[in-house]
Amino acid sequence: MKNNLYALSLTLLLAACASQGQKSADIEQRDLFDQQQAQRQQAAKTQDADRQAKIAKEQEELKRQLDEQQRRQQAQNDQAIVKPLPGTGVGGSQLKGDAWAQLKEPGSALAKRSVYYEYNRYEIKEEYVPVIEAHGKFLMDHNDLKIAVQGNCDDRGSREYNLALGQRRADSVKRAMVLLGVGEKQIETVSFGAEKPVAFGQDEESWAKNRRADIVYPNEPQ
Repeated sequence: MKNNLYALSLTLLLAACASQGQKSADIEQRDLFDQQQAQRQQAAKTQDADRQAKIAKEQEELKRQLDEQQRRQQAQNDQAIVKPLPGTGVGGSQLKGDAWAQLKEPGSALAKRSVYYEYNRYEIKEEYVPVIEAHGKFLMDHNDLKIAVQGNCDDRGSREYNLALGQRRADSVKRAMVLLGVGEKQIETVSFGAEKPVAFGQDEESWAKNRRADIVYPNEPQ
């Protein structure tokens, strides 16, 4: 009888120990899971912070590049990439009836209304200097006219970045015309960023057509 009671007590004790051991194992496993979950959350926060820091660094670098390009452009302007045209000046004749026709003469520089740029640049390329000179002379001969220069970009880059770049492109055309002798009040500049594309493809040919500054005569007859 005593042996049976001893055996029963031993069995109950072992069962209690096993139950306690299982509870301890469950607690340890739960603690380990919570620890791993916390580590994953911390890693995710760290990755997100690193990503935000990288984006901020890239934006700062783009701004620095634009500022550097602007300094180089100003230096080029100081060296007169376009030189004042001889025999012209502000205070020219009033607009004549056939003057608008000059702007549409086929094959003439005046018929060209856009200056195109390289990717992420706003320096005026040499091939477009004759276009700027022609419109500059026309404005000086007709100083009652005003134009708008509209800066545009392709759709790569943020909205804020493209608006800033488009403005620099428009300003580069105005600056060149002012160097020629055009009155500053004759030229207004505006940026449309990437919001006024003329080509909608996602390829270099389309992007190149959208990297431009348009010369617009608001009062030109249609």
